Amino acid sequence: MQEGIEEQEKQATEGASSQVPLEPPNGPLSLHPVGTRASLPLHFTIDVDWVHGSESGLKGLLDFCDRWKLKATIFVAGRFAKAHAELIGECRWRGHELGTHGWEHGCLEEDEDFRSASYDQQRKWIRLATDAVEKASGVRPVVFRAPNLWVSETTLRALEDEGYRYDSSVPARRFDCGFGRVHYLKYFRAPSEPYRPSLSHLRLPGESSIIEMAPSAFLLPINMAMLRVLGLPLMKWMVRRISQRASRLVFYCHPYEFVHAKRQSFPHYVSKWNMRSMRPENFFLLDAFVEHMMCEGYSPTLCGNSLGYEQDS
Repeated sequence: MQEGIEEQEKQATEGASSQVPLEPPNGPLSLHPVGTRASLPLHFTIDVDWVHGSESGLKGLLDFCDRWKLKATIFVAGRFAKAHAELIGECRWRGHELGTHGWEHGCLEEDEDFRSASYDQQRKWIRLATDAVEKASGVRPVVFRAPNLWVSETTLRALEDEGYRYDSSVPARRFDCGFGRVHYLKYFRAPSEPYRPSLSHLRLPGESSIIEMAPSAFLLPINMAMLRVLGLPLMKWMVRRISQRASRLVFYCHPYEFVHAKRQSFPHYVSKWNMRSMRPENFFLLDAFVEHMMCEGYSPTLCGNSLGYEQDS
């Protein structure tokens, strides 16, 4: 299996190598978490889609974070925040960092696509979600992750104009090979380390006011879906390979992954293999992953702390 992934990464890399250099000319930013310079930052992030029935999964993840003394960055779809304002307020009360994740992402048959939507449409989605999360939590979010990691230079401009400080959407070093929803190589060679993107092309460093922190990937993503499919041993191997070129790890999961699929409502594009392994028992697998990361010297760090700011209380 490992050899197969390496071969797939080689093929994807060769397809992109003629377009961009291995590392951007200005290099990535050197950012470190506040107060934990000797450890490797682990950004534990949660993508809260607007999936009916998934709210119990978010409650379970909050309890999981309490057990491990984790503070998470939680990206919330605006409609979810509007429907479950008390739960989003509890996220903030428990000390987690809140961001946005589109407006209605998770329940639409034709999902919000930040790659192709107009500037006005994207800004409308972002503003609606921002207002919903702020109303629910009392804190205006300044962190964003695009639905499906479908992002564009237009998204960056819209985020800047809405006062956002960072993004975690660029699918650097990722190509899903039929497993997920990232099937384009436009940003494959973007930096794995935090950087300020160029407004002309997100794969290159520039002068944006926003800092990009790409979700970690070794061709396939470091997320709960791949942990469920590939298992912990292969995920450990992928993390080791990533650690050779990156000083931090950005992991993400979804609340719906910890709830039986039959108790939730999904659009048609959610795959059967994904739904089959949705269950509360996945918390045991997540326990093992987090324990491994702690043993490897990673320290849970809020994304905002890496940038030298914290959300207001």
